[in-house]
Amino acid sequence: NPDVDFTQFQTFSVVTSELVEVPPEAPDFDEQEAFNDQVNQLIIAAMQAEPVCLEFIDPTTTSEENQPDLWAANGVAQATEGGYYYECCGGWYWGWWGWYWDPCAYWCPNYVEYDVGSLFVPVGLPADATEEAKAVFGGLAQSVINGGDVDAKIRYAIEEIFKQWPDPRECSATP
Repeated sequence: NPDVDFTQFQTFSVVTSELVEVPPEAPDFDEQEAFNDQVNQLIIAAMQAEPVCLEFIDPTTTSEENQPDLWAANGVAQATEGGYYYECCGGWYWGWWGWYWDPCAYWCPNYVEYDVGSLFVPVGLPADATEEAKAVFGGLAQSVINGGDVDAKIRYAIEEIFKQWPDPRECSATP
């Protein structure tokens, strides 16, 4: 949001599963919760480092008197996509002088499926009794997650998202 003065923010916290009411009919997602906690830890590290440099308030210690200036959250999703790639296929071909063998006579379609992961990181103002929370910053990253180090891809995505912070700061060294 270009109208927000980011210099006024000094503290932040993250939304965890303990802070969100889960409907009783929702399935148990222990693995998903562990993944969200891992992503939250990466968000905390990124928001405490340059260029963001905000002070972290543990979400379990927040209260009416101890509210952070900003709340960060994460939304993750995975979808299976599909598509075709084409490769040369050999075959007999009728040409000017009759039939002959061509190692690339035609293109053969091959269907492949791959998993795409999406990570959405909104950062917003805390909600109060009169109005809902409003996002002031956000980032979205997507990647093919088949093969490779998924943790490294997530770490890289979060670092790249927070490199776009509107008010770059230098963190002061602690004595």
